[in-house]
Amino acid sequence: MSKMVVIAPSREFADIVRTAIGNDIKIYAPDSDRDFSFQETIPIAKEEEQNGAEVIITRGGQATLLKQKVNIPVVEVKMTVLDILRTVHSLKTRYQRIGLIGVENIICDYRELGSYIDIKIYPVFSYEHDLDIRVREAISDKIEFIVGDGMSIDHAKQFGLPGIKLMPSKASVLEALDMSENLVLAGFQEKKVNEQLRMILETAQDGIFIISNENKMVLANSRVLDLLNQERNRVIHQSIENALESEQELLQLIIEPHEINGKIAKLHDSVVTVSKRMITVDEDKIGWVVTLQDVTQVQKLERKIRRQLTDTGFTAKQNLSDMVAVAPNMKNVKEKIMHFSKTDSTILLQGETGTGKELVAQSIHNQSHRNNRPFVPVNCGALPGNLLESELFGYEPGAFTGANRNGKAGLFELAHTGTIFLDEIGEMPLELQSRLLRVIQEREIMRVGGSSIIKVDVRIIAATHRDLQIDIREGKFRADLFYRLNVLRIPLPSLRERKEDIPLLMNRLLDKVSNRYQCQIPSLPKEIIDIFSDYSWPGNIRELENMLERLVVLYQTEIPKEIILQEMMKELREQNEPKWNDQNQGKYEEHHSILDGTLRDIEKQVILNNLEKFNGNKDLTAQKLGISRATLWRKLKEL
Repeated sequence: MSKMVVIAPSREFADIVRTAIGNDIKIYAPDSDRDFSFQETIPIAKEEEQNGAEVIITRGGQATLLKQKVNIPVVEVKMTVLDILRTVHSLKTRYQRIGLIGVENIICDYRELGSYIDIKIYPVFSYEHDLDIRVREAISDKIEFIVGDGMSIDHAKQFGLPGIKLMPSKASVLEALDMSENLVLAGFQEKKVNEQLRMILETAQDGIFIISNENKMVLANSRVLDLLNQERNRVIHQSIENALESEQELLQLIIEPHEINGKIAKLHDSVVTVSKRMITVDEDKIGWVVTLQDVTQVQKLERKIRRQLTDTGFTAKQNLSDMVAVAPNMKNVKEKIMHFSKTDSTILLQGETGTGKELVAQSIHNQSHRNNRPFVPVNCGALPGNLLESELFGYEPGAFTGANRNGKAGLFELAHTGTIFLDEIGEMPLELQSRLLRVIQEREIMRVGGSSIIKVDVRIIAATHRDLQIDIREGKFRADLFYRLNVLRIPLPSLRERKEDIPLLMNRLLDKVSNRYQCQIPSLPKEIIDIFSDYSWPGNIRELENMLERLVVLYQTEIPKEIILQEMMKELREQNEPKWNDQNQGKYEEHHSILDGTLRDIEKQVILNNLEKFNGNKDLTAQKLGISRATLWRKLKEL
């Protein structure tokens, strides 16, 4: 009710309104029998509009006038046929000739009615020009009594012509009130929608503005003003040429007569992506909406997301300080790590299973400038080819049956600005190797089922226990991929090639395992340390750790420690002596007994005999001969 105001031209009308709706609504009415003039109602209406009124209720000529003077709805309380008939019928017993004078919007619908009830109609289109003429016409027509609005009746009385004011019924007042309430409700809904849209625009991270068909900027959010470094009054309702006068590169994109998507433009102190879409209503174009996305903000948001991703476990936990390096060959490895980590070049780690390739990869990452970025490890041999492809490169929604309906980012995307560690790279299927080659060359990927290129900034560390050059000769590995991976190479020595490190490694691993089981660190006699140092450790550090974990667990039992140590020493001695069957033993002795010739011939025979003895197992052969696997391969090639 507080949003509606009644301006009653007469006291009689005000009384009818009060009878219909009480005093719940603000009513302006004359304080005398004289009606409000037009000059009196206009300032009242404008003041109420400024004070927040949303609807004005009035009647007759006042309604016609105020609709032209205010910007809020004006609801007219209309006269009905019944109101006219009721008034004329009460006068017919006393007057023969009755005239109806009034503003045109009141009586225009009742002209035909006049012929039925024998009254003369005198419409007034302008009080200033027509009223005097219509009254004189009525006098000339020998009208005895006038029915009409207040101003017409007052003017007729000046000529001695009596009259009565037409008043709407209570039902007409209530009908106007219902219409006013609906207008207020509709206004509220419109304000609600507008405020929601305003909040969407103002809280958007992107700059958004609208261009009309007349090429004027009619709406812009605060982000646009920030990007353009302009005041609102300098751009709103200005032609797009004037609004973007200082941003010619952006202007040239905007004035193109077609839609655009993701074009790049430089502003005075930033770079934005620009998109432009047509706005249509019932297939009619009414303008354009333009969005500006600050590339710098996007990059900041991307970095924030990447930091959040690191909280999901994509972090490197081990450092160079976790590496034991007493042996000269391990010191060389450590030296390479410190220097290689300063570059972004691809690194290839080669070494037997269990030699600590992931420790080296994590140490490189943590020594590099990417240490606060994600470290994403992936075992290329643990997944089938199709699953490995979707894990590495991600996929679009609906790319395959069972895919996440929202799609999924691949591990290369998650490793963006950080490091991806491709363990067991030699196990990767050939069809995936070509895709990986493109990533290394171009630093860009395409999701499975996707059609757009995604740039990635990622450092690649690959690792394998295989001899990739042999795999290349056998067609199992692409030569071009090997050369791309083999930029910086770190061969990792086996544990038997760095026996000086074993005692210190034992201490480190015992401490680690004991902390895990929350027990006291075992004290080992020198004899078992010597046996551990002499053992060949085909499983390398992983085997050493497993053996020490068994020892720590057994130390918590009631079994005497001497027995535990004796069993372990016996096991290590037995495993250190390779076993073969009697048939092979006889063959070996037979071949061994006929060794003859030059030193080169004897070396060749010893190598071949041991290969046969171990059924072609090059690892066991190299162990028995006391040389590395790589040395064995070299000698085989020479022979």
